[in-house]
Amino acid sequence: MENTTSSEGRNKKKLIERTVALLVILLTSFSAFAGGVSAEESSFPEAPVFVDGNPVTTKYFLKEGHLMVPALFMKHTGARVDWNEEYQSIVFRHGDVHFAAPVNKKFTDDFDRRTNTWKRGTIATAPVMNNGTVYIPLADVARKMGMSVSYNFETHRTFITTQQKTVSRRIATGDRRQKLVALTFDDGPENHYTPQILDILKEKGVPATFFVVGRQIQRHPAMMRRIINEGHGAGNHTWSHPSLPGIMTNNVVAEVRNTQNELARVTGRRPDLFRPPYGAITRSDEQLLHELGFRQIFWSVDTLDWTGLSGEQILSIVRRDITPGGIILQHNIETSPDLLRGTVEALPRIIEELQAQGYKFVTVQTLLDQQ
Repeated sequence: MENTTSSEGRNKKKLIERTVALLVILLTSFSAFAGGVSAEESSFPEAPVFVDGNPVTTKYFLKEGHLMVPALFMKHTGARVDWNEEYQSIVFRHGDVHFAAPVNKKFTDDFDRRTNTWKRGTIATAPVMNNGTVYIPLADVARKMGMSVSYNFETHRTFITTQQKTVSRRIATGDRRQKLVALTFDDGPENHYTPQILDILKEKGVPATFFVVGRQIQRHPAMMRRIINEGHGAGNHTWSHPSLPGIMTNNVVAEVRNTQNELARVTGRRPDLFRPPYGAITRSDEQLLHELGFRQIFWSVDTLDWTGLSGEQILSIVRRDITPGGIILQHNIETSPDLLRGTVEALPRIIEELQAQGYKFVTVQTLLDQQ
């Protein structure tokens, strides 16, 4: 009896110690908003939150005992996140759940699909705006969308289970049984590197795929037409090259559709290939692009040419990483003098060496059609 009582006492003591330790950590880390006074976002701590087992690093702070994170974090859970300027509200959509959370208001406006009406709902603590970023109570918002949230006291980690299946697929390679390879170039068109690259491709008689930026098409329509007229493929790379996780869902739609419209206006084509800038994308963005009919194209060989590597260094990466069905990532945008000189230097040698090994160069579209 004494042993049981002693054991229970130790367990209670440990639980109290863990709780106190957690509170100390939270109150120390999240003092940025103490008393409702805002702080510079750069001073906020960062930590991973695990979404269906995958870590997503986010800034955070504590408000009224609730973990606050940027509203756009919820895109990693598959939720669509938008901003309503008129009502100063952050708007969430996830499956059949649709609600708005006004900044500095301790309530939500929940949409009832059955009656097609809005009803007043509750939220643990009011969302706040800090330097243009809306922060929301993570656990409360996630649970309103039918997700489960838990905290592990041993590891000091927060876990979200979304109950959502991923329907889209990131494509980084073609059929590995065939010696096909696709050259891809991002961020153009423009009038410095693009014509040099096109001249080499024409001389060697091989096609490539250009993932183009809408505003660059608008600035250089003749170069865009040359790309298509010389038999190369094209893919959508957004209008202004933003990092998709950092923008609202409706802005993602605008970035993609405006680029499609500009491609159609200049070339008459609307490709179904999409590559996210920086390779950065959330579950929400992936689902949205899938619904818009896009195949999401990544790469199997990253030449890192944008870092200013020499032609020999780029060639060394290709030699090391190439496999049948490979997709090679390079760029064709002049952001600073001679930054991509290595891209132009390496290109003819890449073509010659891989052809000597029995590889055939095709567009990404053809690569995927061969699967």
